[in-house]
Order: sequence, then C-alpha cells, then structure tokens
Amino acid sequence: APSDGTITGKFQRNSGGFGFVRPLGTPSDVGTEHDLFVPREQTLGAATGDIVRVRRMRSRRHGGRGESDRAEVIEIKERKTSRFVGTYGETKRRGFVRVDGRQFEDPVSVGDPGAKGARTGDKVVIEMVRFPDTHDAGEAVLVDVLGARGEPGVDTLSIIHEFGLIEEFPESAMQEARRQAELFDPEKVPEGRRDLTADTVVTIDPVDARDFDDAISLELLASGNWSLSVHIADVSHFVEEGSPLDDEAYRRATSVYLPDRVIPMLPEIISNNLASLQPDKRRYARTAIMEVSPDGTVLHTEVTRSVIKSDRRFAYEEIDDFLQNRSAWREKLTEDVYLLLDHMYTLAMILRRRRIEEGALEMGLPEIKIDLDRQGRVSGAHRVINTESHQIIEEFMLLA
Repeated sequence: APSDGTITGKFQRNSGGFGFVRPLGTPSDVGTEHDLFVPREQTLGAATGDIVRVRRMRSRRHGGRGESDRAEVIEIKERKTSRFVGTYGETKRRGFVRVDGRQFEDPVSVGDPGAKGARTGDKVVIEMVRFPDTHDAGEAVLVDVLGARGEPGVDTLSIIHEFGLIEEFPESAMQEARRQAELFDPEKVPEGRRDLTADTVVTIDPVDARDFDDAISLELLASGNWSLSVHIADVSHFVEEGSPLDDEAYRRATSVYLPDRVIPMLPEIISNNLASLQPDKRRYARTAIMEVSPDGTVLHTEVTRSVIKSDRRFAYEEIDDFLQNRSAWREKLTEDVYLLLDHMYTLAMILRRRRIEEGALEMGLPEIKIDLDRQGRVSGAHRVINTESHQIIEEFMLLA
C-alpha cells in the first residue's frame, strides 16, 4: 500500500449507488473478504471497472465484517469507459437515457429532445460529459442511435457497444495476416512437422459451425490396440510473438459468438482459412497421438506438430444418422471414412464406460438453443440433446 495509507483498486458499482473496491493484486480465486465497501455518498461518481484510489473509513458498517471494511473514493485514476448503451426517452424540455445494467439508478440527461433523430424507446450510445454522483445527475451527449428496442439486430449492436467489442482489425494486423497468407505454402512440410496427410481425417462440428479447429484420426492396429490422433489447428504458427497480430489477439482475448455474427480474435484470413481444418485442404496442426489398449488404457502418447488434410466434414446430426443407418451411408462414404466412423464409435464407448466405472461425474446439465427466424427474431427454443455423436468427440477430447 502507498505510504499515505490509501489503496488502489477496481470499482464495482451496484444499482443502489454504492459499490465495492477490490485492491489491485488481489488473487482472482479469493472471495470477497478483501473487498472494501464504498457508501453511495463516497463513490465520487466511479463506475464499474474504473481504477480508483480509496481511503479507509474508520467506522463499522451495520452488519459488516469489521471496523475498516468501509472506504471512500478520493480519486478516479482511470475510467474503464466513458461510453454507455441505454434506452432513450424525453420530456418536452430534455432528452434522457436510462443506461443498461446496474451502473446508474437515475436517467442521464442528454440535452435537447430528438438529438440525432432519436425517438423514445430507441437504443442509443452516449458519451459521458459528467459522471453522475450523489450531488450531480450527470450529463452526456448522444453519439449514436442503434435502432428501436426489440428490432432485429439492435440487441446485438447494443452488446457490441456495451462491451466495447471491436469488429474492424487495425491495418497493421491485417497486413501481418496477409503476409502470413503469402508465406504459407500448403505443399511444403516445414522442418519439425510430421506429414500426416495420408491419414484418414474427419471433423465433426455443429451444422452451423463457422470454423473447424479440431479433427480426428483413428486406426485399429494389427496388435489389437487403437492409434487415436486428435488434431488441433495450429494457430500459433501464424501468430508470431510480439507481432501486430499477437498484440491484437491479446487485446481481444477471445472470439465472440453472437446470434448473427462472429467477432473473431484473429482476422478471418487466418481464423476461417489458414487455421481452419477445411476438407481437402492441407493445414498445420498440433497432434496428440495416443495408443490405446482394447480396454481403454492409454499405453503411449506423443504430441507433435503436423500437416494434415481433412477428408470430410460432418455435422453431429450426420454422425447420429450414420450410427442409426449405417447401411444407407455405406455407398455415400469411402471405405476408409466408413471404417473410421465405425471405429470411432466403438472406441469412444469403451472410453466412456471406463470413465464412468472409475467414478466420473456426469453433470447432465441442460443446454438450450434459441431459434431465430430470417429477420433475427426469436421463433422458439429447443433443448440440445447430448447424443452419441457429441459423446464421441467429448471422449476423444478428454483423452487428449
């Protein structure tokens, strides 16, 4: 802690106006015992995610944990954001916005009614001029009108703006992605990679999957053991440490899957092309090769960089249909792919039985998928069933 006795931490605001501060450096896996309570009169207008400096207040909170668990904000060192998403409304004299979430309990004034053509009920983006606190209702300017609340696509835009998701990549990252695409030679097997393109390989994903980042090979050996290979797309080959691509991936941290779009962590030239295990395309992978006995015991493992070529892409529903109607699929598939699917089911069920016998915990939590119509409106919902095709992939990924 600083010599003046103050503490710097991250602020979390409650809809009641009060908040909590977690001191910087607090391990993420601890509970709330280190958090400091900030009364609504002492927040200084801090918002969730702001970095603040606080001073302990030597008084006991009613029902609290001790004499020094209260604090007052004395400085806002860094604002997480000054932009917020909310719902527009107006009176005859002024426009106002009720900010989404629990940030601010009262509406924030945005000046003259009808700014930027906003109408009551529209979802809008505002930029704070003065943050609200106990002495000031705050003020903001309206910077964007997203559309009428409830209209298709407006909720998605609201989420993108609320969480600061970035759709466009900086030119430096795009240039690096294009450079990597130019350097990639699909016919070349770089030193240190094993050529596995002769192996029979398939991918199994949801029918609406937009990228394919894992694949399976399986062979029944003369010894009676299985040789199982789990291939994971080797994205790291295209992202050099310290490069613009690396910096941008670090900033985004993950790809974000929304109902009508994906905001990828890496440009699509990589995420949906070079690092996607598409059928009939030579692709770089990290491969876990496992020799498994007939009773499901792993006898030997090896992890290697590889070059693979997927023979076919399957949806889960197709694999389920194959398992129910194998004879109908025999003419649709090559002999190698047919045998691979047949062997995959056999080995996966061996592995599953072994796990359960050894005391594996099966949660069986329901997964609900929302159905959308062509306009993006919710048309229904259905439960995703954990069918045998899902179980096959689950078992192989767990083993890897």
